[in-house]
Amino acid sequence: MRGVPFVLIGALVGCGGGRGRNNQAQEVSPLKPIATFYGNYVNQHQGRPPPSEAEFKAFLQQPDNSKRLQAEFPQVTDVDKLLISPRDNQPYVIFYGAIAKGSGPGGGPVVAYEKVGVSGKRFVVGSMGSVEEIDEATFRKMVPGAQ
Repeated sequence: MRGVPFVLIGALVGCGGGRGRNNQAQEVSPLKPIATFYGNYVNQHQGRPPPSEAEFKAFLQQPDNSKRLQAEFPQVTDVDKLLISPRDNQPYVIFYGAIAKGSGPGGGPVVAYEKVGVSGKRFVVGSMGSVEEIDEATFRKMVPGAQ
């Protein structure tokens, strides 16, 4: 598995598939750039995910990555704000140190999700860049053992 789900992430993030009722919110979700750059990190580090939030932030702030982040996701103006859900104002839960078990949106493992979400639903992003808003029962299946 070592990074394979992340190889195509750059090509798939933002593609036209998976149009749902909350497509607008999904398309502008900060989870898309998080998944993109998480995948870039994994690809550049022999299949290993970022070991910590500090390491991931440092990666995002490297000059080349910062320029690419601004070019691909102009709505992102602050790395610290990027890592906090605008819906529940909680930091996203990002899988640092180990790739998640289970199958998330798009079939690959879950990269990150909203800690609380809204109205009993959370946004979740998979390693292929697919963002879905899911209910608690679906969340428990996608992210076994999550709190």
